[in-house]
Amino acid sequence: MKIGHLIRAERVRQDMKQIVLAKGICTPSYLSKIERNLIEPSEDIAELLFERLGLDPGKMQKKDLQAEKEFKELLLSTYKLVITSRSVELTAGKLEYLEQNSPLFENDSLYYTYLLITLRFRLILGKNFDELSREIEALSSSVDSFDVYQKYLFLLNQALYYYNSGIRKKAISYFEEIVEDLDKIPLGDWEKAEIYYVIAILYTAEANIFLAIDYIRKALDYFMETLQMNRVLECYIIIGVTRKQNEQFEEALEAYSKAMQICEEFHLDSQKGIIYHNIGTLNGIMGNSEDAIQYFEKSLNKRVVERDTDNLISIYCLVMEYSKLNDKESVRKWADEGLNIIRQSDDERLGFYFHHFNFYKSLHSEEGLSEEIALDAIQYFKEIQEFKLIHKYSIALADWYYYNRKYKLSSIYYREANKYGNIYRKIEKWEDI
Repeated sequence: MKIGHLIRAERVRQDMKQIVLAKGICTPSYLSKIERNLIEPSEDIAELLFERLGLDPGKMQKKDLQAEKEFKELLLSTYKLVITSRSVELTAGKLEYLEQNSPLFENDSLYYTYLLITLRFRLILGKNFDELSREIEALSSSVDSFDVYQKYLFLLNQALYYYNSGIRKKAISYFEEIVEDLDKIPLGDWEKAEIYYVIAILYTAEANIFLAIDYIRKALDYFMETLQMNRVLECYIIIGVTRKQNEQFEEALEAYSKAMQICEEFHLDSQKGIIYHNIGTLNGIMGNSEDAIQYFEKSLNKRVVERDTDNLISIYCLVMEYSKLNDKESVRKWADEGLNIIRQSDDERLGFYFHHFNFYKSLHSEEGLSEEIALDAIQYFKEIQEFKLIHKYSIALADWYYYNRKYKLSSIYYREANKYGNIYRKIEKWEDI
């Protein structure tokens, strides 16, 4: 019976070396042949390997074409349900069901599909990122055995892994690779619409307005055609964000108004919070901090969230607006609110917010900005290549040094801010400014 793909995938996921798994059972070279499905081990060796990996031999499914067909249909229908529902609770439930009830198939292709889909679910849930990285590494050695759809799922998982890790540029490179061959991949229209929507969000975050608009329009067309009004609403919000970035403030407000109209007409009250948040950001960028604060607070009161961490973006915006007003007490209050949510969460993606809140709290403390906190934040944003944020916090640190008459250090960080500001704006030569 072929079990090599099962053994290798689980061993790499557990970060276990071949010599450790093989010890007392077989030689490492023999295990290597098993993992490549070059030989079939005896029942005794297979059972011992399974036992050491914590796999249940009773779940091993011999070749059964009907059972494989039924399980594949279950996998794909579950995948569609999870992705289109956009529910964290449903995702967690379906992942648990698959992990507990899925047989271990001799069919390696079916097993790869299972691994790729459950990996997608874990990415949605923000599970242990070290473990997710090992899963991606384990799957990478099998890419040559993937069919076209599996290669797409693998690229998508890599893109989402880097997106969730805050490394957006790398995520975009994987999404662009997907889009390049999109016509060759056997995808349903719903999957294409989801891809367009996610890419639009990424390009919006990168301030690539024209591409963001292009992709969100494609997603919008599908959601309108299929009357998925909650998704239509989300598309109008993204359109509003892109208009705001392009300083088309009236057009941005018009897009948010359309989203609110859909809320009213189709009784989507749970979506009002996100619309209030975006109207808040629009007021913030227009210099209306007090109005912005009112909208962010309305957002927090109206938002229906599955996790407390979903509120962090509005809390972060409140911190920024109170900072503009130099309301130090309110800055510290809301920064503490955000930090408390992060401390109670096991989501590894929250380092992004942690450094924001820590920086602002320190900046508005009685003692003043901590150099250690500032440098930690700048280093973190360098690691995830958030050039705009490196620029932002380098300016704040340079200003702090200047205020405290540390002119040499101030000069260094003004230069650093200028350097990363040019990188962010994609300016290579000063003449191009």
